[in-house]
Amino acid sequence: MMATAEEEIRRRLLDVAPEPNESLPFHGRVRLARRKKPDPWYIKAAEGLLLCLALGLLYATYYHFEHVHFHVNRFYANLGYKEAQHNLGHGYMHGVGADHHPENAVYWLKQASDQGHAKAQYNLAISHLRGFKTGLQPGEARKLIEKAAEAGVPEAMKTLETICAQGGCET
Repeated sequence: MMATAEEEIRRRLLDVAPEPNESLPFHGRVRLARRKKPDPWYIKAAEGLLLCLALGLLYATYYHFEHVHFHVNRFYANLGYKEAQHNLGHGYMHGVGADHHPENAVYWLKQASDQGHAKAQYNLAISHLRGFKTGLQPGEARKLIEKAAEAGVPEAMKTLETICAQGGCET
């Protein structure tokens, strides 16, 4: 019996097959995609909030990079990362991303130096030689510069050859 054109269209639209065909994938029955329901208002609000937050962070990192970098370093320095502690001490010493604050700079350089960060050891020793209150004992600055030179810090090697060779590191 032959189906009329209207029955054939209705069968195709409604996905009604008279018998499953085992030779086809899914036995010849393929479901049509349904329309997706719109997201509720709170999902749209959350997406808008996240978009504003992302744009705000993008603006801050582009136009205020030093401040963002400083605060990220402060977060990691408080967690104990010696590289971040050195960067934070450097930022405080030179006023990059924050106000110039030598006491905080010496504190963070000391933290990184105690963990064996070679550049922090060198910078702490140089800060001591320049007259900052570092709490180092006489001769301790030279030892820190020697450790930094052994670690391959070129500035420390040059300081050992020039300033320390003339006795300038003994204070």
